Amino acid sequence: MYVEALGFTGVFYTTSAMIANRYRPITYNPDVPMDVRRSGGNKNSFPGGHPALVATSTFFMAKVYADYHPNMKYKWALYAVAGGLTATTAYLRFKAGYHFKTDLIAGVAVGTLAGILVPHLHKNKSSNISKLSVVPNFQNRSTGFTAFCKLGK
Repeated sequence: MYVEALGFTGVFYTTSAMIANRYRPITYNPDVPMDVRRSGGNKNSFPGGHPALVATSTFFMAKVYADYHPNMKYKWALYAVAGGLTATTAYLRFKAGYHFKTDLIAGVAVGTLAGILVPHLHKNKSSNISKLSVVPNFQNRSTGFTAFCKLGK
């Protein structure tokens, strides 16, 4: 599940960065040397990948631990730590000039959703087989994933 959550975040980041083609704030800073401003990685600012991966990892761990310990008193502390680590990463990326605020908001949102929703969707609420399944698809020279959702009983 963890690899699935990170995979979702990675695919979202890679696809969005290719489509958005947004320059990092550091490229507009005249105090930064020109060779740093012209480096190849400065065209993939949107969304914030580092905060997205931190959010995915930390919220995933918080969600899974909370699910395995349903009677835990301080579940909110797990999510507070996850939020704090994610916010710290986002703040440091902003201060370093690598992202705009909107890049960070989008990255954190996607990472948080992936970290919480992937384990939630895999959670068996009964002894029945899960109603949602995702399988690899390698047909007709195209690759990807196919999702099946079983509606009803």
